[in-house]
Amino acid sequence: MKTLAQIGVVGGLLVASAGAARTASGAAFALNWMSLAPTPYGSSVPNNSVFFLPGAGTVTLSYSFSGFFQDGRLHNAFLDNGTITNGADTYSWGHSEFFDALHLGPVPSGPAPWSITFTFSNTQGAGDIYLGVAGLGQTTDNGGGATTATVFQSGMFMGEWSGGANYGANQFSGGSGSFQLQNSATGIGGSNPWWNSQLAVVRIDDVISSLTVHFSQLNGDGVIVNIAAVPTPGSAALLGGAALLGVKRRRR
Repeated sequence: MKTLAQIGVVGGLLVASAGAARTASGAAFALNWMSLAPTPYGSSVPNNSVFFLPGAGTVTLSYSFSGFFQDGRLHNAFLDNGTITNGADTYSWGHSEFFDALHLGPVPSGPAPWSITFTFSNTQGAGDIYLGVAGLGQTTDNGGGATTATVFQSGMFMGEWSGGANYGANQFSGGSGSFQLQNSATGIGGSNPWWNSQLAVVRIDDVISSLTVHFSQLNGDGVIVNIAAVPTPGSAALLGGAALLGVKRRRR
């Protein structure tokens, strides 16, 4: 059995508060992933932890899953130094880190549900928050199946980032009132890209006080997530970012 540190990873949640900043054409935004420190890399993130997100204030991270799941604070070098372009605007970041969750239940056991919620200390305006998800697995093995990520908010798909790794493109469905992401590639076994989707970035187009991502996750599959915010013009810096990247391992 591999440890979390030995397993390849992909996935993530990206959040950026662009708000008024997005009214300018051809703008460049620097996204910073929310730090999950002081949790060490590879260690479980305590449930209901409170972190500070520049541009958004304090954020409470909470999650709910069965005993078959394992979580941790994770860094994936493939997802560092990313750039996403939407229209004339560019979003980029340097270092990245994520909350990851790995499903270690019996095989075959089918997909298992779990959720993660980011609760903000202040209301976030429509278009202020961006969500990024990655590491969604899909296979024809053991009867087939796919890991999905669903959000019950309006969203617009902005783009995706692989960092040069062999991760599958995302399939985005919905947009008004809810949306869902899953890997567009599929195949036998656990080889990439079937166990890893690229980092998808989705703009949240509703006013929110919290953001919940609902996963239906295959056994042996892993995903990661994080958030960020971009201060409006006049702030000292444009900050944002986030990530759900998923940890992957072969199903047997």
